[in-house]
Amino acid sequence: MDVKPDPEEEYVIMPLGVLERILRYAMIVCQEHCPAGRDPATCPYIVNLTRQVGLSPPPCLNDYGEYRRETFKVMIKDLERKYNMGIEEFINTVRKRKPRSLEEQTDFMEATFYLGVLRELSNMRNIYIAKGSNINLKEAVVVK
Repeated sequence: MDVKPDPEEEYVIMPLGVLERILRYAMIVCQEHCPAGRDPATCPYIVNLTRQVGLSPPPCLNDYGEYRRETFKVMIKDLERKYNMGIEEFINTVRKRKPRSLEEQTDFMEATFYLGVLRELSNMRNIYIAKGSNINLKEAVVVK
């Protein structure tokens, strides 16, 4: 595999054990603050990294399944059918007039999350995991 890091990006080298601790902490945040405090730009990275380092996946995988574009497109289509309007129109409508019910508020929260995840999945940056003292990117596992 030809690994080409972005020359404009800055990278961090850390022991895998430190990354695991950070991910375990992030999983507590997932469990305690999701769905209200979730960040759609961070969730796909947490899902992919926990899988790569062998940790249990976040609980949201039970709700959403895999974090793939196709999965979130289907969920968006479901909301569009439910409200008989495009997802952006639904979000803008609810923002202007405020949610009319708890269900609509939940769907609004989900809609904004789905769009955010789709955006991030389209723009995900590579994460490189290399093992040993020779940190050679040609030997690295690319997590995307």
